Amino acid sequence: MRSLAELKQEAADLNLQIRRLLLGKNSFNEGIADKLTVIATISTLREQLVKIQREIRIRFPGEE
Repeated sequence: MRSLAELKQEAADLNLQIRRLLLGKNSFNEGIADKLTVIATISTLREQLVKIQREIRIRFPGEE
């Protein structure tokens, strides 16, 4: 099992990846296929983030 610190670090890493994708991919020069790929990647990262946050809430109540 992962510790609270490990789970929080993983969540922070996912948030950083999402933020970088959102901030770095707002160019009008990209094609629609590139934008769809970014959207799909962000969606996948957010799903992973939700799972980690849920695990933190269940395993470590009150320590968020």
